[in-house]
Amino acid sequence: MQTSTIELPAAELATEVAYIRSDFKGWMRDKFDLHPNQEHQLEIMPDDFAQRLANAIADHYEQRVAVQFYKETRAEDDNKDLKDLILNGMDQVTYTLGSEPSVAVPELAIWIRYKRTI
Repeated sequence: MQTSTIELPAAELATEVAYIRSDFKGWMRDKFDLHPNQEHQLEIMPDDFAQRLANAIADHYEQRVAVQFYKETRAEDDNKDLKDLILNGMDQVTYTLGSEPSVAVPELAIWIRYKRTI
């Protein structure tokens, strides 16, 4: 998906980037086949975190640079385990579902890390 996006003609790329910035959650729903639990997680993501993520992705796509992405895999696709969404870019931001995002450092990489539950 990233390759086809960053290879779009300039006008189409500008439209895509504007969509990411203006409706990140809608863009995610359009571009990815989300499981119900992922849809819920997207819905409860704080708006300020989603906007920072949107801007970071859009900034990279404008430069025609793909975003590094790493997601730990689970056997169950729609698992309700706790997970951290870590954004390394302009700032490092960690968001644990159900908590407040924490800001801490720079190249854009997104990492979805599962937390062990007891």
